[in-house]
Amino acid sequence: MMRLTWKDAVATVVAGVIVAVYVAFLQGVDMAIISSVRGVATTILVLGFVGGCALSSADELYAGRRTPMTQLFTAVASLLGVTALVAGIIALAAESEVALAVLFAATIALWFVSTLRHALRAPAAAPAGRDVHEVIEPERTARE
Repeated sequence: MMRLTWKDAVATVVAGVIVAVYVAFLQGVDMAIISSVRGVATTILVLGFVGGCALSSADELYAGRRTPMTQLFTAVASLLGVTALVAGIIALAAESEVALAVLFAATIALWFVSTLRHALRAPAAAPAGRDVHEVIEPERTARE
Protein backbone atom coordinates (compact mmCIF):
# COMPACT_ATOMS: atom_id res chain seq x y z
CA MET A 1 0.00 0.00 0.00
CA MET A 2 2.94 2.33 0.57
CA ARG A 3 3.92 4.20 -2.59
CA LEU A 4 6.62 6.64 -1.61
CA THR A 5 9.08 7.67 -4.31
CA TRP A 6 12.49 9.27 -4.55
CA LYS A 7 10.70 12.64 -4.65
CA ASP A 8 9.29 11.95 -1.19
CA ALA A 9 12.78 11.12 0.05
CA VAL A 10 14.16 14.39 -1.33
CA ALA A 11 11.23 16.33 0.15
CA THR A 12 11.94 14.68 3.52
CA VAL A 13 15.59 15.76 3.36
CA VAL A 14 14.47 19.30 2.49
CA ALA A 15 12.03 19.26 5.44
CA GLY A 16 14.90 18.14 7.67
CA VAL A 17 17.03 21.04 6.47
CA ILE A 18 14.15 23.43 7.18
CA VAL A 19 13.88 22.05 10.73
CA ALA A 20 17.65 22.40 11.21
CA VAL A 21 17.63 26.00 9.96
CA TYR A 22 14.73 26.98 12.19
CA VAL A 23 16.21 25.28 15.26
CA ALA A 24 19.57 26.96 14.58
CA PHE A 25 17.77 30.32 14.39
CA LEU A 26 15.98 29.65 17.70
CA GLN A 27 19.31 28.71 19.29
CA GLY A 28 20.79 32.03 18.17
CA VAL A 29 23.39 30.63 15.79
CA ASP A 30 25.33 33.49 14.26
CA MET A 31 25.42 32.61 10.56
CA ALA A 32 24.93 35.10 7.76
CA ILE A 33 21.71 33.71 6.34
CA ILE A 34 19.99 32.35 9.43
CA SER A 35 20.72 35.07 11.96
CA SER A 36 17.67 37.18 11.05
CA VAL A 37 13.95 36.55 10.67
CA ARG A 38 14.09 37.67 7.03
CA GLY A 39 16.97 35.34 6.25
CA VAL A 40 15.28 32.33 7.82
CA ALA A 41 11.93 33.18 6.19
CA THR A 42 13.63 33.46 2.80
CA THR A 43 15.45 30.17 3.36
CA ILE A 44 12.24 28.36 4.37
CA LEU A 45 10.30 29.83 1.44
CA VAL A 46 12.98 28.86 -1.08
CA LEU A 47 13.45 25.37 0.38
CA GLY A 48 9.67 24.93 0.59
CA PHE A 49 9.36 25.86 -3.05
CA VAL A 50 12.09 23.41 -4.05
CA GLY A 51 10.90 20.61 -1.78
CA GLY A 52 7.22 21.11 -2.40
CA CYS A 53 6.42 22.83 -5.65
CA ALA A 54 9.31 21.63 -7.78
CA LEU A 55 8.95 18.01 -6.64
CA SER A 56 5.17 17.90 -6.44
CA SER A 57 3.09 15.44 -8.36
CA ALA A 58 -0.13 17.35 -8.88
CA ASP A 59 -0.68 15.57 -12.19
CA GLU A 60 -1.64 12.49 -10.18
CA LEU A 61 -4.39 14.48 -8.48
CA TYR A 62 -6.03 15.35 -11.76
CA ALA A 63 -5.44 12.09 -13.62
CA GLY A 64 -7.36 9.75 -11.35
CA ARG A 65 -10.67 9.54 -9.63
CA ARG A 66 -11.33 12.30 -7.10
CA THR A 67 -12.30 10.46 -3.95
CA PRO A 68 -13.50 12.28 -0.82
CA MET A 69 -10.12 11.48 0.80
CA THR A 70 -8.24 13.02 -2.13
CA GLN A 71 -10.45 16.09 -1.95
CA LEU A 72 -9.80 16.37 1.80
CA PHE A 73 -6.02 16.11 1.33
CA THR A 74 -6.21 18.70 -1.46
CA ALA A 75 -8.20 21.13 0.70
CA VAL A 76 -5.88 20.74 3.70
CA ALA A 77 -2.76 21.09 1.55
CA SER A 78 -4.18 24.19 -0.15
CA LEU A 79 -5.02 25.78 3.20
CA LEU A 80 -1.55 25.02 4.54
CA GLY A 81 0.10 26.35 1.38
CA VAL A 82 -1.80 29.65 1.52
CA THR A 83 -1.06 29.93 5.25
CA ALA A 84 2.65 29.38 4.64
CA LEU A 85 2.75 31.92 1.81
CA VAL A 86 0.91 34.63 3.77
CA ALA A 87 3.01 33.99 6.89
CA GLY A 88 6.18 34.11 4.78
CA ILE A 89 5.22 37.45 3.27
CA ILE A 90 4.41 38.86 6.71
CA ALA A 91 7.68 37.49 8.14
CA LEU A 92 9.63 39.15 5.32
CA ALA A 93 7.78 42.47 5.44
CA ALA A 94 7.41 42.91 9.20
CA GLU A 95 10.31 40.75 10.37
CA SER A 96 7.83 39.00 12.67
CA GLU A 97 9.03 35.98 14.64
CA VAL A 98 5.42 34.88 15.13
CA ALA A 99 4.85 34.87 11.36
CA LEU A 100 8.13 32.96 10.97
CA ALA A 101 6.88 30.33 13.44
CA VAL A 102 3.61 30.03 11.49
CA LEU A 103 5.56 29.73 8.22
CA PHE A 104 7.71 26.97 9.72
CA ALA A 105 4.76 25.07 11.20
CA ALA A 106 2.68 25.33 8.01
CA THR A 107 5.59 24.21 5.83
CA ILE A 108 6.34 21.15 7.97
CA ALA A 109 2.63 20.32 8.23
CA LEU A 110 2.34 20.59 4.43
CA TRP A 111 5.27 18.19 4.00
CA PHE A 112 3.67 15.76 6.48
CA VAL A 113 0.23 15.87 4.83
CA SER A 114 1.73 15.42 1.36
CA THR A 115 3.89 12.50 2.43
CA LEU A 116 0.94 10.90 4.21
CA ARG A 117 -1.21 11.26 1.09
CA HIS A 118 1.50 9.66 -1.04
CA ALA A 119 1.94 6.82 1.46
CA LEU A 120 -1.79 6.06 1.60
CA ARG A 121 -2.65 6.30 -2.08
CA ALA A 122 -3.65 3.15 -3.86
CA PRO A 123 -1.25 1.62 -6.39
CA ALA A 124 -1.82 2.75 -9.95
CA ALA A 125 -3.69 0.31 -12.13
CA ALA A 126 -1.61 -1.31 -14.85
CA PRO A 127 -2.59 -0.33 -18.38
CA ALA A 128 -4.45 -3.08 -20.18
CA GLY A 129 -5.82 -3.83 -23.59
CA ARG A 130 -4.68 -3.83 -27.16
CA ASP A 131 -5.09 -0.07 -27.57
CA VAL A 132 -2.43 0.59 -24.97
CA HIS A 133 0.02 -1.72 -26.73
CA GLU A 134 -0.66 -0.01 -30.06
CA VAL A 135 0.59 3.22 -28.54
CA ILE A 136 3.49 1.76 -26.57
CA GLU A 137 4.71 -0.82 -29.10
CA PRO A 138 3.26 0.03 -32.52
CA GLU A 139 5.73 -2.20 -34.42
CA ARG A 140 4.82 -5.24 -32.34
CA THR A 141 1.04 -4.80 -32.72
CA ALA A 142 1.38 -4.40 -36.48
CA ARG A 143 2.77 -7.94 -36.64
CA GLU A 144 0.02 -9.51 -34.51
